[in-house]
Amino acid sequence: MGKTADRIYHAAIYVRLSKEDGDVASAAKAESNSISNQKNLIRDFLKDKDDIIVVSERVDDGYSGSNFQRPAFQRMMDDAKCGEIGCIIVKDFSRFGRDHLETGNYLERIFPLLGIRFISVNDQFDSEDCMGMTGGMSVALKNIINSMYSRDLSKKVKSAMGTRAARGEYMGAFAPYGYLKNPENVHQLIPDKEAAEVVRMIFTMAAEGKKKPEIARFLNEQGIPTCMEHFQKIGLKRKSHKEKEKKQWTITTIGDMLKNEVYLGRTVWNKTRQSAVGSKRQVKNDRSEWIIMEGTHESLVTKELFDMANAKAFTHEKKNVPKGRKAQPILFCPHCGRRLTPTSWGNAYRCGEAATSGIAECRALHVDRERLENAVLSCTRTMAGMVSEEVSRKKKEWAKTAAIEEETGKLEAEKRRLSSRKLRLYEDYRSGNITKEQYRKEYESTAGRILEIEERIPELKEEIMQVREQMLHMKEREAELEGLESLETFDKGRLVTVIDSVQVYSEERIEIVWKMDDWFFPEIAREKEVVTLE
Repeated sequence: MGKTADRIYHAAIYVRLSKEDGDVASAAKAESNSISNQKNLIRDFLKDKDDIIVVSERVDDGYSGSNFQRPAFQRMMDDAKCGEIGCIIVKDFSRFGRDHLETGNYLERIFPLLGIRFISVNDQFDSEDCMGMTGGMSVALKNIINSMYSRDLSKKVKSAMGTRAARGEYMGAFAPYGYLKNPENVHQLIPDKEAAEVVRMIFTMAAEGKKKPEIARFLNEQGIPTCMEHFQKIGLKRKSHKEKEKKQWTITTIGDMLKNEVYLGRTVWNKTRQSAVGSKRQVKNDRSEWIIMEGTHESLVTKELFDMANAKAFTHEKKNVPKGRKAQPILFCPHCGRRLTPTSWGNAYRCGEAATSGIAECRALHVDRERLENAVLSCTRTMAGMVSEEVSRKKKEWAKTAAIEEETGKLEAEKRRLSSRKLRLYEDYRSGNITKEQYRKEYESTAGRILEIEERIPELKEEIMQVREQMLHMKEREAELEGLESLETFDKGRLVTVIDSVQVYSEERIEIVWKMDDWFFPEIAREKEVVTLE
């Protein structure tokens, strides 16, 4: 590494530190992988590299190397695609990623296509030195080892946390509603006085025979802050990805609280597990695999009250729900943000939270089913027709890809010709066919043109890659849109391909929010369509 090149590279330093690095590793190892250490090591390496100018530093602190959906990494890749950087430098391959297949995909396919030079300092790897001919096997072996290390580290972390849970330490990231983490020991729960009273009231009402909808409605009508509102009120930075603008106590929230054994003073661990290393999907474990420790913190309800509340609240047998993915809801109440559900007779829609929200508009919302569905279908058929026209127009535009590929080929041929010319120039000078001044001028001119070509080719390849991605996306959209122009039945599985939501205000007014792709529908400017039902 470190050879002088004709090209000046604008580079990004990338550093990463995962939570696991500090949980299990030795102190020396943790310091070695620290953010500051990684940056210092890379800066020392770059001191004598005149061909590299650092223009950005990207840091992912607390993100696993098994998953490439990291915010700073994604921003860096956006910079690479826009041509703002031409080089990426990391401390070692494990900081870049621990998934050997995905890492190999970046090194062998994505980076060469984008014209990105990749340097791993500790591994003494520089893609400019390899040119696709050397280093491949050692890189593959290192990445396989990193992938294995990540899996082993995940097991060690889980084992360490399980050991601590078995000692009765609370290992959850956040305290459940009704408790706070002890400031002197974050692995111990202490009662949250205000929320604890609400918890006891919910269990008491359930034990007295009040149904979950009744409890939720009472809490909403009394204006008692929801769990999330309470957390934010006391200064805890808590936010749910499913959080609604209008916060409400719901049947689900009440049901989950009544079943939570933490209110009995128990610490329960290992209820779920990751489906795979690096995956965010959780799989439920059998109760026999749970770690349950009694008396680890102060209980909020007695065992008798807990059992009585659960016996009264969960009286129905579990329904056998058919397997398979449910269709995504599209009809919503604009007053509380919850979905609309069919009435018991099936001839109308009403707000699904009408019985619990405590909002008068929710209770009043009652829309004829046939009339609403026909209005949505009519608008969808019209929109599908507009989209089909846009697809046809885009196809004609994207057919120009062949011309870009032809230009790329010509530039690559010119670069090869000029590279050969650079070699011959020196031979001509040595043999006396040209003067030193002629040699210098022609060399600089040739090298300058080669640099222009090297900068232009990645731009063209990026254009080609974007067009191909768009064409692939277009084919997927075409498949989704097929038949929508003539759709006669209210098939939510089909409608959701173009509709984000339908806000139903009344019998007379609905608002359709369409799914819009900025690059796909630039001429279809509407994102929302207000429709008056006939």
